[in-house]
Amino acid sequence: MRFHERTRDEAKAVMTQNMPAELADDTLDILASPSPAELRVSPDVQRVLGRAPRPFADWATRNVAAFR
Repeated sequence: MRFHERTRDEAKAVMTQNMPAELADDTLDILASPSPAELRVSPDVQRVLGRAPRPFADWATRNVAAFR
């Protein structure tokens, strides 16, 4: 599996196959500039996991072998 970053126009072209163009634009606007509240880690993470949240980089380091 590979990650392929799409341009906004490419993403919109795919999204508009299933939704109106205006909704696709609005969704892309929201995803492109998250608010500070959306960037904050929810306290529910610790409540669900029973431990403090860790950065994605920690997970990637522990699991890199599975992607080679």
